[in-house]
Formats: sequence, structure tokens, C-alpha cells
Amino acid sequence: MDVDGLVVREGVRAAATGRLVRNDLGDWFEPALSIAGPEGPERRVRPVWKGAVRVAGADFGAVAARFEKDGLAEGWATVAGTWSGEQLRAERQDPPARTPARTPAAHARWAAPPCPPPPGGWPVTRRRGDVELSYDLGDLAETGAATARTLFHPGPDQAVLVIAAADPAAVEARLRPQLGASLCVVPSRWTKDQLDGVRDHLDQHWQQWNLLQLGPQHAEDGQPHIAARLVRVLPEIAAWAASLPPGIVALKPWLTPVR
Repeated sequence: MDVDGLVVREGVRAAATGRLVRNDLGDWFEPALSIAGPEGPERRVRPVWKGAVRVAGADFGAVAARFEKDGLAEGWATVAGTWSGEQLRAERQDPPARTPARTPAAHARWAAPPCPPPPGGWPVTRRRGDVELSYDLGDLAETGAATARTLFHPGPDQAVLVIAAADPAAVEARLRPQLGASLCVVPSRWTKDQLDGVRDHLDQHWQQWNLLQLGPQHAEDGQPHIAARLVRVLPEIAAWAASLPPGIVALKPWLTPVR
């Protein structure tokens, strides 16, 4: 991940899709948020989120789902412009881009386990309701012996539990008797302490760095990392991320540079 290339610096062209708001303090631009609107019998313009960025030159007459009341206005748009003076100076405005709901499965295909298949191929499993593999993890996650567990589907009626293990021997001893050939154990790239340290640091800077979402994710090889959605990547965030082992954190900014 080219973290430095995600930084929105002075003079950089950037773009995002979100809500434009005009209030008595000016014009604002913010990402879609899971925040309830003001309660009451009549609709009102929802207050601006504290992490919103200032915007100049936005066309409130061309926003989607436009609403105006008491001198306040809001609507949705995709805006591209230049970041200057701590605000986005709009140069192009389009209807909001449709963004499908994203789940981990939407951007990772857990099909081919990172272990070679056993002789005869991966075992066929029989689903029992919503349960594809039944097992007891014990304290492997709490002790840090297992840093990630991901269910792979190499074929129809095939399920393989992939464990990224900081202590492969402990994982094998606990799970191999339960799962047999339906288990794949790979050495974890990180320890639990390393992953927890990254997550804790981001959590401590949640408000300062305007984070939107934070949590562990698993890549297509079953390895864990910490993923953080945030408004934009600041130089100090990029410097911190560059000091970490490559791949342990994934920054997903809302406002991104346009090349």
C-alpha cells in the first residue's frame, strides 16, 4: 500500500462522494454516516458531523435528494477539486456514485486455502443448518496462538478452516483432532500484541484523525490486518503507517487524491 500516495496535501486534487450541507457557518462536505436525523414531526437538515470538511464552490442547486429549510440545505453529490487552505475547492460536481454495500466477502474470495490440498482433495462437509464445521477453539484466540480464523470454500460442499497461527503447534494440537483434513494452519505474519498495538493506536487517535470505522480484516490468504476507514490521510498518519511492518494496516480514506 502506497500510504504516502493517499495523503491529501495542500494543492492536491481530491474527490469523494458524500453529503453537502449549508448552514450558518458555511458549506460542508461529509461521508455517509449511520447517524439518525433530528427527531420531531417535521424534517430538518441534519447537523454537520464534527469531522466534515469545508467545501467552497459546491452547487447546492444540483445535488441529489436536495432538501432546504430555515436557510439550511443538504444533498448528495460526487465532488472533485483542489485541497487548499484546509478546504476542498470544488472544480467538478456530479451525481453521487452508487456504492454497493461492502462486506469482507465482497472484496475477498476465500476459495483456495493457502495450504496444499490433502491426498484425494479437500473433504466434503455436510452443513447442519448454518454450521459448516463444528469445532471448539478453546483459548487459542485469547492467548494469541491463533491470530485469525477464516472459512474457505474450495468447492461445493467443501469447507476448510484456515488459521493464521502465532503458535502453530498449539493450534494443531487443539484443532487437528477435531477437524482432520478440513484444517489448514499457516504461520501468522503478526502476533496478537502487534495487531492489538496497531488497533489501540488508531483507537486512541479516533477523534484526532477522524476515523469512521476500525477493525480486523482477513485477506485472501487468511492473514489478518487492521483496516481503518477515515476521512482523509494526514501526513502524520502516513508517517506512522510507514513505520509499521508492511501489510499490517490498511487505510481506507473517504477523500482520496485524484491522479
